[in-house]
Amino acid sequence: MTRILLKYSVLYLLLELLLGIILLQTTNSFLLPTRTVPTRTVRVPNRIPDRIPQSSNVHITSPPTSQTTLHSSPPSLPSLNTTQITSNLSTFKSLSTPYFSTRPGQLAFLTVLLLTLLNSTVSVQFSYVGRDFWSSLNGKDPEEFGKMMVKFTGTLVAGVPVSVLYRFYKEKLSLEWRDWMTRRTLRLYYSNKNFYSLEMKGSIDNPDQRISEDVKSFTSFSLTVFITLLTSSIDLISFSTILFKISPELFASIFGYAAVGTGVSFWLGGKLVPLNFEGLRKEADFRYSIIRVRENAESIAFYEGETKESSENNRRLSSLVKNAADIIGVTRNLEFFTTSYRYLVQVLPVSVVAPLYFKGDIALGVVSQSSGAFNHILSDLSLIVNQFESLSAFSAGVERLEKFYKAIGDEDESNPLRIKKIERTPIERLRYLITGKDDVEEDDFMAYEKYSRVEDSITIKDVDDETLIYADKLTLSTPDGSRMLIRDLSFELEPFKNLLIVGSSGSGKSSFLRAIAGLWTRGDGVIGRPRKEEVLFLPQKPYCPLGDLRVQMVYGGKGEVGVDDEELLRILERVDLPNLAERVGGLDAVVDWSNVLSLGEQQRLAFSRILVNRPRLAILDEATSALDLETEEKLYRLIEGVDGLNCVSVGHRPSLAIYHDVKLRLKGDDGYEYNEITKKEKKNVAKQGAV
Repeated sequence: MTRILLKYSVLYLLLELLLGIILLQTTNSFLLPTRTVPTRTVRVPNRIPDRIPQSSNVHITSPPTSQTTLHSSPPSLPSLNTTQITSNLSTFKSLSTPYFSTRPGQLAFLTVLLLTLLNSTVSVQFSYVGRDFWSSLNGKDPEEFGKMMVKFTGTLVAGVPVSVLYRFYKEKLSLEWRDWMTRRTLRLYYSNKNFYSLEMKGSIDNPDQRISEDVKSFTSFSLTVFITLLTSSIDLISFSTILFKISPELFASIFGYAAVGTGVSFWLGGKLVPLNFEGLRKEADFRYSIIRVRENAESIAFYEGETKESSENNRRLSSLVKNAADIIGVTRNLEFFTTSYRYLVQVLPVSVVAPLYFKGDIALGVVSQSSGAFNHILSDLSLIVNQFESLSAFSAGVERLEKFYKAIGDEDESNPLRIKKIERTPIERLRYLITGKDDVEEDDFMAYEKYSRVEDSITIKDVDDETLIYADKLTLSTPDGSRMLIRDLSFELEPFKNLLIVGSSGSGKSSFLRAIAGLWTRGDGVIGRPRKEEVLFLPQKPYCPLGDLRVQMVYGGKGEVGVDDEELLRILERVDLPNLAERVGGLDAVVDWSNVLSLGEQQRLAFSRILVNRPRLAILDEATSALDLETEEKLYRLIEGVDGLNCVSVGHRPSLAIYHDVKLRLKGDDGYEYNEITKKEKKNVAKQGAV
């Protein structure tokens, strides 16, 4: 009989946990907010700009602004979508198991598993020590009481290290798992230019939060859930034996009590899942609105836009506070029940066994032990009641991670920025994204050209030494295919000749540079260019990475830069920044370069990257727009003196013709012109006072 009850109690625990996951996921699917189509006025304009994105703050992702409507109340009988439930459980497994297939993960897991077993053993031992302690006290037996004190001290000495080490190694495992999963996620984020693709599509809000906070929450809570389930299983078996021997009626009553608690908790707290999901997004939206002010402080000050920015901050704060207030309200209603539920536990087991004590059938220590065993078992069977709020937030975080991993895996076949991957089922793809296990060598992980491209995609080829850059029947469209920018472009540029690309705004000049870089591939035809490590791009608004002055100068290089500090200082002088190192505190100085340096200084510093990295091809998108004509001439003459260097420039200034040999004029629907720039034309430009 005892074995049968134990068997069914363990089964009940597992079924309850599964039920909790199903209920949360069903509530999540049924109650998720309905949204209007997000409006992204900054990052996804109606007309694709004819310039490489100018913001240097590429580590921040603009969240969509959207209106959200929550259902006023959960439906009484939500329908179960078994396919969705199976998918959600498979997703959780795919996210949670990969780290533990590595040897460090397995060793850490086994350590925590062993300590969990020992910790549960200590709990059971304290149960018996407590029983004998109170029985000896009730029997007024000093000798037996002294023995129990010695026994208690011995159990304490042995148990404290186990409990402390158990918590220590559990937290250590959580940290190591987070470290592994975050690094893996960052690799995926930067591979295949996913960070750029996500920004262009605008389908995923706040990737920074998903990488930093959601991964942390997932690893920490997943481990807690597993340890809780394992501990509960052990406790359930151990304490069920104790409780059943004391009172079979009390043992049987636990299951009904726990089932009622789970059902009522779901009924009262069902709205927490969508509210927590929205809370994560609204927190990130509010944080981002403040970051934008910090990183665009000067522009806002010029426009006197502080009132508008403050209003936008307050609007997002109000939305955040309202959602948080809704969470507090639902939690209040839930806690009316859960608090009563917990307090009732203190009386219920004692009231059931009290008649046995009054009749003298059991000692006082047995009453204490039955109460402790009852609380242990009920805690094990009440995972949903005790963890409902945490499970709600966890469910929202898992969904955000799932969407993020699918997005960086380019699940959308219609995505024009997508690079075709090896065919997999959705779950296989998600598992690959986390584990990285495939027939692709680890060193090739970042080499996204290795994969064949989707249909209607431009082909990019590496050129030999006989050719610098060419286009063969190139047709280029915007990533969404809404507009054709270039049609049937064909040309070939020989080495040691510089190309100037001109045309009216919107004709596709900067878009062509994106195509050369492999960022935009929607269209047809072939582009030939040097290998990636031989090309350096300079946008109009240079990007200043985090790091010291040395990092600013070598950024963009693909290999080791054999330039010492003295040479770096000489290069700064050559690009008209002779006192920069002294001004900021030397080459090791780390400052907010985008705010410390003017746009003109940033453009001159960007030219130093050409002199440091010495690429075969430098591509400049209006890279001298903030400079005077004299400085522009000095910088172009500098790069003319670099052996083996060629440049392709986009610009509107007539003076640029002097430093180039060939001109490509893009004319939109009217085609293009490709002509050599004659000496006479250069003289005319100089004569007109362009230089």
